Amino acid sequence: MKITGCWSTFPFLMLCLLLYGTGGSTSFDKITTNELRCLEKEMALSFKILKYKEMELKDFQRELDNLNLTEPLHRFFNPKGTLCKLCQLLIGALKKRTIRVENIARAICNIYIALSTWTLDDFCEDIIELNMPIIEYVLENSEIFSPELACTILLQNDKCYYPDSALTWRMSTPSTSLVKFPQVILRQNAKRLKILHLSDFHITPDYEIGGISNCGYPTCCKKGLGNPIGSKPAGVWGDYECDVPPWMFGTTLDHIKYAHKDIDIVYFTGDIIDHTVWQASKEQNSRLIYYTYKALYETFPNIPVFAVIGNHEAAPLNAFAPPDAPVNESLSTQWLYTLMSKAWRPWLPPDALKTVKRQGYYAHSVNKKLKIIGLNNNVCYNLNWWLLYNTAYLSEQLKFLSDELLKSEQNEQFVHILAHVPVGNEECIEPWEENYNAIVERFSHIIQGQFYGHTHTDELKIFYKNYSEPINVGYNGGSLTPYTKFNPNYKVMTVDPDSYEVIDVETYIFNLTEANQHSNLTPNWLKMYSMQEAYGLNKLSPQNFDQLVDDIFEDENLADLYWRFYVRFGDPSLEDGCDRKCKKDLICKIVTTRSMFPSKPNCR
Repeated sequence: MKITGCWSTFPFLMLCLLLYGTGGSTSFDKITTNELRCLEKEMALSFKILKYKEMELKDFQRELDNLNLTEPLHRFFNPKGTLCKLCQLLIGALKKRTIRVENIARAICNIYIALSTWTLDDFCEDIIELNMPIIEYVLENSEIFSPELACTILLQNDKCYYPDSALTWRMSTPSTSLVKFPQVILRQNAKRLKILHLSDFHITPDYEIGGISNCGYPTCCKKGLGNPIGSKPAGVWGDYECDVPPWMFGTTLDHIKYAHKDIDIVYFTGDIIDHTVWQASKEQNSRLIYYTYKALYETFPNIPVFAVIGNHEAAPLNAFAPPDAPVNESLSTQWLYTLMSKAWRPWLPPDALKTVKRQGYYAHSVNKKLKIIGLNNNVCYNLNWWLLYNTAYLSEQLKFLSDELLKSEQNEQFVHILAHVPVGNEECIEPWEENYNAIVERFSHIIQGQFYGHTHTDELKIFYKNYSEPINVGYNGGSLTPYTKFNPNYKVMTVDPDSYEVIDVETYIFNLTEANQHSNLTPNWLKMYSMQEAYGLNKLSPQNFDQLVDDIFEDENLADLYWRFYVRFGDPSLEDGCDRKCKKDLICKIVTTRSMFPSKPNCR
């Protein structure tokens, strides 16, 4: 059974860590087979498993019987609601220390393997070992930790929402009486800017040509990983279930350098490290981060590169500690921020590097008319365990963003915002999404583009005022990695040199199946589409995109086109297909920048 969406982490692993206990027994006799199947499906959805296989009902019921419950499950049965109740009961037990986290490690692997399509589980305990010190610190020291808070953050759905004060705080935005519109003098025949948008490299240093691409682990094609019996060999240029070989990364940079000699600026929206997250370490990540930025600098020696941090750059994955938390060096994220302040030194001035070293964010004026603001919004990701310790530290970057936008407004300067995680996908927690949306609404007249990555998909985000008036647009960079079932891509944006609005976006891909069939040749990159041409848009304005969404809802062929672009014509994705509900979900993501609150009525 297919679960739509992008599986890019192990969200369900540590959620299971909080959900499943040992000992005790509960009667499930009054729950029907259909209800159990429904609960199983909702678990897989909450765990964000791209595909799941149905468990034997007796096995599934046995795992449920191991839950440490004090009341019959059927009394509060509702798929999402039940999952929420289980979460609260188990986290309450963890908080009281009546359940030891270590004792449930084996149960994690049982559930993980049972629902997933993978066949090996020896990486589970490695992930637990990596994350355990943070979880233990949070349990011991958090002043906000509660079952309601934790389950609202971890499950991120409307059936498990509690307006905890740690989630409902709001910041004030500058008064609208201060609004100042930049004066724009459009120069005839002025050269348009070309901005290269790269995202989600996920480079695998130990990629093995002819290695095992169906190895039984979450990501494959690595030396020594998996059982060679009955295996499918990894191609020279990559695999739809694997990450990027270093030579494919290098060849891509060489191709861009010679095919697009008119590039003026490079945006990179994060994620360098591959998906072997159970092997992540500060030392390995540091080496690959250094290697990547050195390659970008050498490929584009005279072109500024503006980048942001991806959630995979941290070790362990997703862990971005509050900068002022009283933690030892092993739990701090300072190593990553210090590393980035060195890696980005060729392109950012000392003042910008100070905030990079502080928490991985910055602002830099390219000229008097354009400012780049790079955010480290991985801090808002619901799988960042530090959110269970403190959510107030999110305000630091949000205030920085608001202050920098106000300065730009006063100086009649336009702004491009770079971030890794898009809002509205039930991943960024409420304080960030609500405050970020309020800031975008206040300064939409100077924000000429938002650029992000993370999902690996070719998608858009439309921001609205009062859920009705389109005011701003965000563009996803897709991914160089084909993981999972996509063709590799990069984008080239044409930007007006006076207003800095995006005029057009061209997406380039190569077909991975074809490239591996002709492995002695470099991949055949081609233009997949121009946004203006494909959708018949004379301008990439929020209003035109809003009308496009309405048209997609009415036109099945247009919806199919958007989906094909979304998966970048990846052969396995096209083979899987996307039914009407799948396409509706993709379209509704466009108009959702506050999770669970889409702006279009037919998405609610």
